[in-house]
Amino acid sequence: MIQALINYLGNWNPQLFRELKGRFKPRNLLLTSAISLLGQFILFMSFQSQLPTRLSVLQGNPNKYCTGATKYNFAECLTDGLGKVIINWQLWSWEIFIWLSIIVSFGLIAAGSYLLINDLATEERRDTLNFIRLSPQSPQSILWGKILGVPALLYIAVVLALPLHLWSGLNAKIPLIEIISFYAVVISVSFVYYSAALLFGLVGSWLGSFQAWLGSGALLGYLIFTKQSFSSNFSANTPVSVFGLINPSFLMPYSDIDYQFSNIPKFKSFHWFTLPLGENFITTACFAVIVYFIGAYFIWQSLQRCFRDPNVTMLSKKQSYLLTAVFNFIILGCADWQELIFNISSRSYSLPENIGFLMVLNLGLFLYLIAGISPGRQTLQDWARYRHIEQSQKLGKTSLIHDLIWSEKSPGILAIAINVIISVTCLSCFVLISQVSIENKNNSWIALLFAGSLAVIYAALTQLILFMKNEQRQLWATGVLMAVIVLPPIFLGIFFSRPENYAVVWLFSIAAPLIALSPPTSDGLSFAYFLAILGHFALTGFLVSQLSRKLKKAGESATKTLLAAVN
Repeated sequence: MIQALINYLGNWNPQLFRELKGRFKPRNLLLTSAISLLGQFILFMSFQSQLPTRLSVLQGNPNKYCTGATKYNFAECLTDGLGKVIINWQLWSWEIFIWLSIIVSFGLIAAGSYLLINDLATEERRDTLNFIRLSPQSPQSILWGKILGVPALLYIAVVLALPLHLWSGLNAKIPLIEIISFYAVVISVSFVYYSAALLFGLVGSWLGSFQAWLGSGALLGYLIFTKQSFSSNFSANTPVSVFGLINPSFLMPYSDIDYQFSNIPKFKSFHWFTLPLGENFITTACFAVIVYFIGAYFIWQSLQRCFRDPNVTMLSKKQSYLLTAVFNFIILGCADWQELIFNISSRSYSLPENIGFLMVLNLGLFLYLIAGISPGRQTLQDWARYRHIEQSQKLGKTSLIHDLIWSEKSPGILAIAINVIISVTCLSCFVLISQVSIENKNNSWIALLFAGSLAVIYAALTQLILFMKNEQRQLWATGVLMAVIVLPPIFLGIFFSRPENYAVVWLFSIAAPLIALSPPTSDGLSFAYFLAILGHFALTGFLVSQLSRKLKKAGESATKTLLAAVN
């Protein structure tokens, strides 16, 4: 029977069979089971040691698991008729459930991502990845085999933890349907992160052995940072709730217990546009799963493209336009519509706060788009050569504009500008219908203008660096772009610490949109805006002209070489 199962698995997905065959060895299985069971035992015994005893009652020591009157944030310990301490077993079980949920979900995401990135790096180093590409399997089958097979031992460790997790959840009186919904959330978000890890493994091979540690470390750091930063003051009615949607620790089911330290559920007041999705845990979980699968769809579009051809861009320009529109639709729904749209006397800081978060989210999107639709040197060279030939055949300027908007081999600057227009238009409409003062609206529109122009400047700079002859172009582009974003605010904060006195200088940094949102009191601020906007356009024009000159030169050189070879 086992042999028949193995044969069936090999016929269904040869890549999955290959991965499992290399990992499912008795030693690995025993070690994985031992680590999982030992970890659960340590967690259980640590909570067991926190339970109050008769000595706690005699000494009058309060304990959070006792049931008496609360004193100094802990409950007074009481005993029953037999002298046994009355323990709040529901709270005790609930805390085991919560901690096990965090450990398992974080470990599953971070460790699984590390394994996938490291596996692709190993395949690349052994030069077996190209061999896999040449196999008759479809890219989807190979990638699914990687996701299901590479972290297979991790899956076994998680499955062994399910009995304790279920037992503690049911003892905490959490409905079974909510526990199952949480499992669906963890599986879905893990699928998204695993897909992103595979994509990072394919496009970030130039990072070498540091790649797996960087990817998994950044992911684990994000999960821990957002949990710690937003746990106490998390607001479900601002765009920051997007960070909570992609962190499973914010979507854990809760028990109906009177516990003052419990700030779960996180999304109880969550509204998407005007839909009260947070009133029910199931609807919140379903919405999160839908968001995950939308994200997974776009990641898999990039995955399939990059797996077939490592030199192709991660996204086509058409896909980038759709991604920007869908992304802004989702995050706009997470804004505080109740306060800004349906409340006539909304707070003055609500719009700057919401627009600020929306711009931060769009910054992350545009950094991905810049990396995703900016072609490399060889692709641009080929495009410049064929464009030169087409222009000699008098195809006209319309064809060039069409190429810049839709062609995957053309520079991505105009496509980034179109994505900026899509994003700024969506956010501007939200500003327009907000119930705030005209001054707040004007500040928001100016901030969006600066944010959009900075995105185009970053795209032009990145494309120019990617056209260098240096072999480490990706590393240079990443380093320069990060330096341009991070270093100017630090430098200005040291030498020009008062933006109201040096507004023009500050408006050339990444802080420009934030300054426009909450402008300092300065008489010449309007003139500073005017000069800064002119400077942004001049800088963009300079970068674009430099790229055009290099492309024209490369096209002419390639054409001369081609004609000489023909003659």
